[in-house]
Amino acid sequence: MNRKTGMLALLVYSVIFSLIFIIAHEHAIRYTIEQDLNSIKLRVALDKNRLPIADPLLNYAGDATRVKAYIDALNENLQKKTSRIRILSISTGKGGAPEGQLLLSGPDGITAIDYRANTSHNQWLYIIPLLIALLNLAFYKSVSKKREQAKRHTATTMTTKPQPQHLVVDLYSKTLCLSGDKTCQVQLANKPLCFYLALLEFCLQNPDVSLNQNKDVPDDLLDIADKYFHRLIALGHTIRKRPNFSNSLEKTLSEIRAALDELLTHHPDLKIKLYPPKAHGEGSRSKLHSYGLKALCLDDVEIIGK
Repeated sequence: MNRKTGMLALLVYSVIFSLIFIIAHEHAIRYTIEQDLNSIKLRVALDKNRLPIADPLLNYAGDATRVKAYIDALNENLQKKTSRIRILSISTGKGGAPEGQLLLSGPDGITAIDYRANTSHNQWLYIIPLLIALLNLAFYKSVSKKREQAKRHTATTMTTKPQPQHLVVDLYSKTLCLSGDKTCQVQLANKPLCFYLALLEFCLQNPDVSLNQNKDVPDDLLDIADKYFHRLIALGHTIRKRPNFSNSLEKTLSEIRAALDELLTHHPDLKIKLYPPKAHGEGSRSKLHSYGLKALCLDDVEIIGK
């Protein structure tokens, strides 16, 4: 349903609701009047034997003052109850009643109660359906606006390419994870963690350098590893002396690769960038390969707590 159709349906609903409200209000007025008339009829029936009502057929003049006082008392009581009925007169016989008349039959004849009923509607009540219609209109516009925003957001989400993931290294927890899924985390020991961080930073600064296992680890790389180890000390992860990052290089790289194997199983594109290459072949040739990260970019790594 489009917006114009929805607005038309809302307008029709508002008109129908207003008509129902008016009819219900009319019915409530008539019901109230009927209830009040029954009460008045019962009250006068109980009191009429004590009322000095004039009766021309019996040549009885009655007492008009007392009858009028009785009518005034009745009207005062009706007014207190916010009744729509006002008593005009109480007399014998079926005299003409310009507005309304109640007839009481008894052994002594017929007693007529002339009354006036206020059947007008309370105009201010018509504000209620108008307010409800306006509230419905505002609610419909709000819902329509949210739907349109949701559709635009869905369309934008579908057309927007997902952000590429990168490696997140958290020094506070000594863990590695991917930016797109931080629930999967891999922890590293102090030495391989510091060495890998140093390797990442060193390769970003020196993308063309060749790191051969049959050669000494560059001093700059060792200095960076030492810097990260002191950072771990500052964070309270260790109080040991600085390890020798040059010793057991193959073991250190194996621990790093094992962690990355677990983390990058389903991300071969990131593995090419972040995974220290393994040596292929046997003998002395296996020592000639570089474990440096050639394809690494600055946006591929995020270090927390650096």
